[in-house]
Amino acid sequence: MFFCFADPHFKKANHRRRIINTALLSDYAYVLKPGGKIYVVTDVEDLHKWQVTKLTEHPMFHKLTDQEMQGDPCISYMREGTDEARKVKRNGGTIWHAVFRKRDVNTEMEII
Repeated sequence: MFFCFADPHFKKANHRRRIINTALLSDYAYVLKPGGKIYVVTDVEDLHKWQVTKLTEHPMFHKLTDQEMQGDPCISYMREGTDEARKVKRNGGTIWHAVFRKRDVNTEMEII
């Protein structure tokens, strides 16, 4: 799943409308197969921190390390190949991204 340059809904009263929130993450976890990935990219640092926090707190997802993300062509495309990414680069903005993988509960339970 890709969430590229989502509406940040800056007002605190509208944070519940953000595309990454606890309730929706449970729905995304239901739809994704184990090992499925969620990619997030934004040019709004506060939104990036929000997305990373919500995804990290959710029990069904874990953040990929830089080493795990290395060589993933999706990352370079969403940071450079989308219209919004090009606009941000043209205007001298910064782009933040993260990738999370859905946990495989069955495999993790076997390890315990």
